[in-house]
Amino acid sequence: MTSKKNEFDFIKEQLNPLSYGKKEARNLIDDCAFFKNVKGLTISVDSSIEGVHVPTGTSVGIQSERSVLRALSDLAAFGAKPLCIFASISLPKTFKYRLLKEIALGFKRVLYDYKIFLAGGDISSYEGPLNFSITVLGEKTTNISGRSGAKPGDLVVMSGNLGDAYIGRMLIEKNYYDLKKEEIKKLIKKFYKPSPRINLGMTINKFSTSTIDISDGLLSELNHICVNSNVGAFINVEKLPLSKVLKSVMKNKKIRYLDILTGGDDYELLYTVNPSNIGRLDSESSVIGEIVKKSGIKVISKNSLALKFKKDEFGYKHF
Repeated sequence: MTSKKNEFDFIKEQLNPLSYGKKEARNLIDDCAFFKNVKGLTISVDSSIEGVHVPTGTSVGIQSERSVLRALSDLAAFGAKPLCIFASISLPKTFKYRLLKEIALGFKRVLYDYKIFLAGGDISSYEGPLNFSITVLGEKTTNISGRSGAKPGDLVVMSGNLGDAYIGRMLIEKNYYDLKKEEIKKLIKKFYKPSPRINLGMTINKFSTSTIDISDGLLSELNHICVNSNVGAFINVEKLPLSKVLKSVMKNKKIRYLDILTGGDDYELLYTVNPSNIGRLDSESSVIGEIVKKSGIKVISKNSLALKFKKDEFGYKHF
């Protein structure tokens, strides 16, 4: 008679191979990992809950992959090189054991791409939705900019494009836009598979005065920088880096500036630099505004007309 498999079988069969034989992980047989010689150890933790961070019914493999990518984005904002992850998985009581392999494969895709390993974690079941709590460890050898170093006169810069992931989620949730199949597929992927800016984070950390990743919405993240740096800011919507697809949707008035400024899930880097360092920006970074002395955030459009936003509209609220 074959005994029913349990969490220890899952750890041994599916998760232990993801430690890639690293001695720090100790074959995932202990409750702790051990790191002997790590300089500038950087640690962050991030949760991903089905029905909150992804729509209910999202593939479990996509959920596990995305949960790690989201967590790695925090290291990117700190300019740290990823080393490994710890994964705590809370399964619904009705979860099928066979789906655990999909979770492991989701982890594996990210670990392989970023050349990192699984160092440990925990798994249990409860009366709730699928929930991943991912702890990421990184190594940092340069200065720390964080969110508190912005100064009046600094330029406000962001990487990549804004708003594509927001449209992707809207498409998943059955909102309709007149788009081609290839465009829809690309936008949905933008939401499901963010690309943490690890290399860019390590580069700009040498000269940025503050950095944060755009997870909860651009206005929300810029507000964090302003509050913690005791400054204010203005941004010009005409300077926002928008894809051709997003511009076409906005032209048809299906999406507002408020939506893309607060929608979140971009996982691009938002950072500030002294104007003397503008020549060090890469081709994918755009100057979108400036830091000022007066507190608060001002959003301007054509002819310097101000767009008004309530503070509670800045972005995603955690509770």
